[in-house]
Amino acid sequence: MPTPGKGRALIEPRADRVTYDAKNRLIMLDLRGGAILGLPVSAIHELAGAKPNQLKTVRAGFGGESITLDDLDVDISIPGLLRDLVGMTSAAALLGRKGGSATSEAKAAAVRENGKRGGRPRKTH
Repeated sequence: MPTPGKGRALIEPRADRVTYDAKNRLIMLDLRGGAILGLPVSAIHELAGAKPNQLKTVRAGFGGESITLDDLDVDISIPGLLRDLVGMTSAAALLGRKGGSATSEAKAAAVRENGKRGGRPRKTH
């Protein structure tokens, strides 16, 4: 039986590496899926008062789930931060589209079985 954290790891963004780009004042996230994101420090309110030398110590924490700065005692949830910056609706739509497009033999068999019973039940009001 899969552990709850393992299921979350498959759908939530996790970082292999988090660094600070001092030239552009960006927190760089190297995500496990291969994407690289640059987030402006100014967009992350937890880092508003951070000095460049403090930002240099940024790292991925909690198995890639957070942006961690030990000097400031700050841990910022990466999924939460991206949800706040991108918007929950956009993130949910993206995940729903990915899940809805998944195909498997089990899914096809369930559709065939449902069809034998008259298809999807009608909505009742």
